[in-house]
Amino acid sequence: MAVSRERADRIARATACPRCREYTWKRVRLRDAGPGDRHVGAAWSVELTCGVCDAHVQLAIDDDGDVVYLG
Repeated sequence: MAVSRERADRIARATACPRCREYTWKRVRLRDAGPGDRHVGAAWSVELTCGVCDAHVQLAIDDDGDVVYLG
């Protein structure tokens, strides 16, 4: 069963910033994974902006709710 949009949003917000290790996101953009994201098995593609250090992070979530890419 695929992860719902709401669940994918919660998973993304519960991921720490790789730069400052904070959980404060000022912007979260969640969208269906495109063909470029499907090669890693992603169902959702997320763009995050940290509210502390202003880092821009990309994240991919698969059908099981696991983070398959963080960069």
